[in-house]
Amino acid sequence: MNAMEKDPIKQQYVGRNTLCRTIAGNKCDYLTITAKNHSEAKSERKGVFISARVHPGETNSSWMMKGAIDFLLS
Repeated sequence: MNAMEKDPIKQQYVGRNTLCRTIAGNKCDYLTITAKNHSEAKSERKGVFISARVHPGETNSSWMMKGAIDFLLS
């Protein structure tokens, strides 16, 4: 995640925020990938929610999410 946040080109499209904290106190972040400077009003845009790693044993979904994020930012 740090490499994506340091890339000045990708910073134009990615926002990272904390959604909540887990029972263990870990941050549960969410990413917003959009054209921030686009003239179309944000309220008129359609959105897609993609979730992964809901349960502890779903480690393969971490790789799937990384691939999806890499694709969207390519």
